[in-house]
Amino acid sequence: MVRILTKANVAELLNMADALEYVEEAYKQLTLGNAFVPQRIAITDPAPGLTLVMPGIIGGEMSALATKIVSVYKKNPEKYNIPTVLAKIMIQDINTGDIVGIMDGSLITAMRTGAATGVSVKYLARKDSTTMSIYSAGVQARKQVSGVYYGLNEKLERCKVFDPNKDTSESFKKEIEGELGIEVEITNSGDELLTNSDIIVAATTSTTPIFAGEKVSEGVHISSIGAHAPDARELDSTTIKRASLLTAGLKEACLAEAGDYIIPINEGIISKDNVISIGNIITGKISSRATDTEITVFKSVGISAQDVAVGKLVYDRALKEGIGQDIDF
Repeated sequence: MVRILTKANVAELLNMADALEYVEEAYKQLTLGNAFVPQRIAITDPAPGLTLVMPGIIGGEMSALATKIVSVYKKNPEKYNIPTVLAKIMIQDINTGDIVGIMDGSLITAMRTGAATGVSVKYLARKDSTTMSIYSAGVQARKQVSGVYYGLNEKLERCKVFDPNKDTSESFKKEIEGELGIEVEITNSGDELLTNSDIIVAATTSTTPIFAGEKVSEGVHISSIGAHAPDARELDSTTIKRASLLTAGLKEACLAEAGDYIIPINEGIISKDNVISIGNIITGKISSRATDTEITVFKSVGISAQDVAVGKLVYDRALKEGIGQDIDF
């Protein structure tokens, strides 16, 4: 039997606090050597969009084996009235290899990406952080704020946002203030986000740096989750050079896909050794920030371990609560 879970089912079963816990555990198990994440397969031409095939396995108590197939087709909304990003996750029985669950993966993708930033905030931001700024007010940006909120143990008080689309910004403000009960300020420029903020989140579709590194205040933690190609980046080389800690969801994935790190490495500004997987900080192998004036950076290009962990959480909870539909293939 295969348990089928719709997007509505997933929304009923998943919350950000749990997603953050499971993503943190996935990072930990990767560093401990109890998980394996192959480089994801990218499929493009002659299709008019990008498809990623992302398998992964996590051992130990989690015992999770799954594959996500996610597509990014930018013309979907205008041509077909469907979302740009579409995803499904297949859960396998780790003992038999049989597929036992198929679920919508769009919400999980958004939630686990927000949770990744939440984990980075938990370990890298200053302990007294209460304010954040975010570039973009889209669907993913909203989950980023939720991730930061829970990463700070619900101590986030204020969020500044910049998005060229004012209607999107107003919708963002209404949703975040209603959901989290924090103050949201809409700014007129991206540079306004760089002052009086403890945490800066970049969640854009830009392929070039979105702010000047010399304008970044000391003590800030920066999370970039947008660009994910070797020649694309949200952060400039000055930002990377000024940072005392350069972390990644998974070092190997970022060195293959994140222009934010690849470009300054090729420029000779940093070396590959300067980039560390955040799991090393979670497990205590490497220390976090030493002072409140250091700038820290977290870069995530998305790895299947996040989807495997959160997908397994949703599947197990669905079985326990009797949610979803079983189909006998």
